[in-house]
Amino acid sequence: MNVHPSDLLVIGAGPAGLHAAFYAAWRGLRVRVLEARGEAGGQLSALYPDKRVYDVPGLPGARAAQVIEGLRRQLDRLDVDVRLNTVARTLERAGDSWSVGTDRDTFTAGAVILAAGLGALLPRAARVPGVEAHPDVRTDLPDPAEMAGRRVLIVGGVPQAARAALELAAAGATVTLTHSRALFRGDPTTLGGLETARVHGQLEVLAPAQLLTLTPDGADLEAGGSLRGVQADTVLILGGYLPDLSPVQSWPLDWRGEYVPDGPGGRTALDGVYVVGDLAASGGDFKLISVGLAQAAIAANHAAHHVRPELRVRPGHSSEKR
Repeated sequence: MNVHPSDLLVIGAGPAGLHAAFYAAWRGLRVRVLEARGEAGGQLSALYPDKRVYDVPGLPGARAAQVIEGLRRQLDRLDVDVRLNTVARTLERAGDSWSVGTDRDTFTAGAVILAAGLGALLPRAARVPGVEAHPDVRTDLPDPAEMAGRRVLIVGGVPQAARAALELAAAGATVTLTHSRALFRGDPTTLGGLETARVHGQLEVLAPAQLLTLTPDGADLEAGGSLRGVQADTVLILGGYLPDLSPVQSWPLDWRGEYVPDGPGGRTALDGVYVVGDLAASGGDFKLISVGLAQAAIAANHAAHHVRPELRVRPGHSSEKR
């Protein structure tokens, strides 16, 4: 198992995690972010990327996906490594540092910020007839480059389904998108692009349609009162995501139900381990992006001082820095 060192580990790439990563890297730390899903953004990307958010400072009425895009852009040119599809599972002392284990690798750092929100957002299981018959059924977004030249059937009406259809078609896959309803969720640009791609024959949309069963070489659908067979090398069943805290609830953090008690600066019961966002007990029922961002900034600066004592906790004003 490979070991990857850094100054700070951030668990979770939602708004709080991304902002914590920014502040710590801006202070000069080497930061690594571990994200369970195949894209950054936490709940905003997984659950409601197409909805407008009105309480993010300076971004009135921005779509959730745009909020995440801005937080990601803020990491440009900073020493931040975001590892996707990486579920943090174990936390152990490693001398003066902490060691976090995943399914494949071990990551070490002088401090850890837990920003896991409601938990790792893992895809819903594929509960469709015949799922055992097909050799390649997936429940989360694949790397588009891996799908080039493949026939892909995408099943679902969530925003990720429409976006995946466009991305995979652009990457060279032969895409069929289907849903039990005629309408798909997504931002206007994505939905407009989907309709344009359909009209120009760049992909096929079968909706409304009923998935009857998966077969070894694709699926059988009922569309417009007729039976329709679709050939597919890969089937994506995109049914949304469910939060799962179990990967981190074994960590000795004096849990109070689904919350981690925290003191000033986001400190937990473990020296050098901090908590921010929806997991932090200090936030109570204020599960707000603005609260998470404030907690992230404070914890990141305390973590920076913990890792490098010569750095003061107070960062000064960004307008005074180059």
